[in-house]
Amino acid sequence: MFSFISIEFGLSFIAFFCLYWLLGSKPKLQNLLLLCTSYLIVYLCGKIQALIALLLFTVFIYATSVRIVHAAKPRIWLITAIICTILNLALWKYFDFFRTSVSYGLDSLKLSSDWLSGIILPLGLSYYSFQAISYLVSLYQERCHNQPAGKVFTLPGLALHLAFFPTITAGPIARAYDARGLTDIYKQPCGMATQIYTPQPRRILAPTLALCLIVMALMKNWWLSGWIADNWVDPVFANPMQYHSLEILAAIYGYTVQLFFNFSGYSDLMIAIGLLLGFRLPVNFRAPLLAHNIREFWLRWHISLSTWIRDYIYIPLGGGRHGMARTQLNLLIAMALSGIWHGTGWHFLIWGLLHAAGMILLNLGDWLYSRLRHCEFNKARDGLSKSSRPAKIISIVVTVHFVCFCFIFFRAPTLNDALLLLHALFYNNINVPLSTNPFYFFSLLLLAWILYPFLAKFTNMLYKRADSLPRYRLILPLLLLVVLVLICAPTGIPGFIYANF
Repeated sequence: MFSFISIEFGLSFIAFFCLYWLLGSKPKLQNLLLLCTSYLIVYLCGKIQALIALLLFTVFIYATSVRIVHAAKPRIWLITAIICTILNLALWKYFDFFRTSVSYGLDSLKLSSDWLSGIILPLGLSYYSFQAISYLVSLYQERCHNQPAGKVFTLPGLALHLAFFPTITAGPIARAYDARGLTDIYKQPCGMATQIYTPQPRRILAPTLALCLIVMALMKNWWLSGWIADNWVDPVFANPMQYHSLEILAAIYGYTVQLFFNFSGYSDLMIAIGLLLGFRLPVNFRAPLLAHNIREFWLRWHISLSTWIRDYIYIPLGGGRHGMARTQLNLLIAMALSGIWHGTGWHFLIWGLLHAAGMILLNLGDWLYSRLRHCEFNKARDGLSKSSRPAKIISIVVTVHFVCFCFIFFRAPTLNDALLLLHALFYNNINVPLSTNPFYFFSLLLLAWILYPFLAKFTNMLYKRADSLPRYRLILPLLLLVVLVLICAPTGIPGFIYANF
């Protein structure tokens, strides 16, 4: 399996980087090189079936986009394309549901079913499917609702947009055109169409920042995420009945931190690669563990997915335009579909429904508060919430604990495994001895939580000032951090958790 965090990729990217910028005065040739490289990576990661699936899908989306732009009834073409895209995604994503039945059917006909084991989800299918839907909807809105979109992709341009290797493995879900709430590290719009069809030669963007982000990605993904997974999370989730309740609690907290480091580290790496190639990619995380409520959490966590769900599921269902009850139903459907997108088991659906329940309760609380805001209790509450630092800290603590609890269902392989872990959490506090000292881990978590706001501010400062700092002053610290990662990181090549989705 090809990995972006490996010596092989590092050396290959250096060679690619040199060739890419030798063509710096010719963006069209750079695009061709990017397209060929992206297809090669798809082949290396997902073999020939992933490449064929991507090629056929791209041709289909391009043909449909032409009809949406020129046909007399573009709505029919849009609906057809969306239905076909969703069916294609569902067929591949949920093929395991049908694999056994198809195998039995072939065996009963005395036909070989061995080839079924080789059918796997094509690399990046979910991400480029979402990008395709957003592109087609933008074209339709431009034609029928006078909402300006941008330049229409040619077939090669669309192929590059869908296959662009910094985004195809695990996002972020890049949009062809600018979108509300989806911005780059400088909080500027970052639609891909204008960047692919740039009339001016590209240039390396923020090279010092890019190098800093690469080192941060190595620290987050390879060292911190890998260490937490190997030492605290994976052993407990694999067999929770063998562990004490405190160790299980440490694993629950640890998984949220592991997932954040893994996914945000990957996003940092892809943003850095984009900058080195002259592209601005959307930021996927903005200090999500400092969110004051679950609604704000989704404005900070996996931003490219949450904005996509808002624009193409929640708002088309009616959003908040049809009263309180309908709004909560739309929210419930959107978050349930988000859970189903992450996986086929009931545990993913429950994870989505729990987040929906949290946001619905928050909305109901706001609704009640708005109607009782003149009473003395709510006046005092309003003053407390706006001026009291303890109240803000409590809201962050409650949100983080809710997120950690929900992630039990996200991490567990099945619903039964999640329920087993919850059972062990509440009942393994007397009869099961402590196999390790979880207080050490809790101390590290507490320290990390205390330092997290400062690290978030440091990251924002890095975005703004990295390239204004003298580069020679950064070389030694960055090299020392890389050496530290190499010494402390677990053995083996780390994987990207969200590449499975």
